[in-house]
Amino acid sequence: MNGEKRYEIVLRDLESLLRKRLGPETRLLNYETSPFTKEGDNYGSTMLRAQATIEKSADDEGPTELNLVAKMMPPTDIQRKIFQSLFTFKKEIFVYDELLPKYEEVLGERLDIVPAVFGSRLSLKPDSDEVDDDAVILMENMKLKGYYMADRHRGLDLEHMRAAITSLAKFHAIGISIKHKAPEFLPRIERFSKTMLTGLDEIRHVIDMQLTAIKNDPEIGEFYEKIKATCDPDELSTYYTELAVDHPWACVVHADFWLNNALMHKNAEGRVDDCKLVDFQTYYTSSPLTDLVFLLCTSLRVPHEGFDELLETYRGEAARVLTKLDCPQALELFAREKFDERLRLDAGAELLHLIEMSKIVEQREGEVYEESPPNEHTMRRLRSIFDVYKRKQWI
Repeated sequence: MNGEKRYEIVLRDLESLLRKRLGPETRLLNYETSPFTKEGDNYGSTMLRAQATIEKSADDEGPTELNLVAKMMPPTDIQRKIFQSLFTFKKEIFVYDELLPKYEEVLGERLDIVPAVFGSRLSLKPDSDEVDDDAVILMENMKLKGYYMADRHRGLDLEHMRAAITSLAKFHAIGISIKHKAPEFLPRIERFSKTMLTGLDEIRHVIDMQLTAIKNDPEIGEFYEKIKATCDPDELSTYYTELAVDHPWACVVHADFWLNNALMHKNAEGRVDDCKLVDFQTYYTSSPLTDLVFLLCTSLRVPHEGFDELLETYRGEAARVLTKLDCPQALELFAREKFDERLRLDAGAELLHLIEMSKIVEQREGEVYEESPPNEHTMRRLRSIFDVYKRKQWI
């Protein structure tokens, strides 16, 4: 964020935060913090590594080491404006404190698709309902269990993408079932699942740059007029496509699930066996297939080989979970014809989001999001995306 004022984000009073989850007898003996991500790898927050030593009581066996990640406010005003941090912190805390526990209740078992959370707060001020620089969500550091973030410039191969698709489909399937299994919870979802429309003006310049580059590209310039007819870039009205919570296709969608928000794990044999979702800042209620298209187009290795196979992986996993939940009303949505019909609609609506996000995915060191023109890697990803859209007759 060139020339932008930067705030110093510091993790303070960790003991009181840990006591909320671990009990009032918890004593913090010492802790230290350091940056958790590289500059440019996380746009919507400050991520700190926190190594803490605690003791719970005199009868304990001794001090316990905790390896944690503290998610805190982003360091610049423009990031806070784009991500509407004063609201999104409340949104994300709702996910961990209420939404996912409700999903587990409906599922009847632990939903192990996110890291363990050790506490959260909006402020150090007692009983404050306002977010400030001491807002934090404290999670387990999954890196020490072998979890890792894939290289965004290489993209995900089919094995990694299958793991991501499987976790995403499970999250969505349970979410769709809520309106049938726990309809009384829908007003709580509605309260916290508003879109971030007021932050879109900050990205208009970037979208305009991307559209100009597409228009002037000899390989994909033919799609320029079709883009304007498909997703209304002048108004940005399809950047987020909200659905009412009781719409048949509606569920909580992540809205930013790409490989930088996916933690991968391999088993002892070196095979990918798990993927956890992180960064629930921008979620809202929409069709789950917007998340699916976004994940595949932003994160699958270019060229987008295996695209159709992965669509079927998602459809099959969602159907499996809904069958387990005995939710026939939602299951029928994933029949081939209805699925393909909705997918075509959502792919068109998601196109503007993909055009903008391709620049973030492929941005290189030294480039500035708001100022640098799209590089050759961005254009290569965009060409591959339009190859998929043309083949699938989505545009």
